[in-house]
Amino acid sequence: MADYAGAVAAMRARFVAAWGATTAVAFQNEDPPGAVPPDPSGGPWVYFEVIQTQSTERGVGMPGSKIWLTVGNIFVHVMVPIGYGLPDHLALTKQAGAIFRAATFYQDPATGAKVVCGAPSEAGGDSSADNGNWFGLTVSIPFEFYFIA
Repeated sequence: MADYAGAVAAMRARFVAAWGATTAVAFQNEDPPGAVPPDPSGGPWVYFEVIQTQSTERGVGMPGSKIWLTVGNIFVHVMVPIGYGLPDHLALTKQAGAIFRAATFYQDPATGAKVVCGAPSEAGGDSSADNGNWFGLTVSIPFEFYFIA
């Protein structure tokens, strides 16, 4: 049966498959032994996370028929060493956002489940993006997860 945990797993799997070995990747609440470079000489890396912001019930079809809608954001935090260069950094954020741009996946007709993604927002860096040896930009992709409980 499709559920939110499965939807998050599908988001992660989609990212990992498309991102490949582009950079090292770290994930929420995981101990990344060696996955994230310990110093800037290791090059760019990303931190992938999914944050749910709301879950609501909606009526659909016949009276009494309900569907659940969970919304949130997929965040891909792209970290590069200071001096890496904004154009190359933005190329990485664009690549990360393209993985989810207007994508629909994790579809299960039996439960009405699907994840629908919107357009990624690739914020440019400001002075707060410079933190020590790293410069970070975040790509935010809104998602909607529909399912019948």
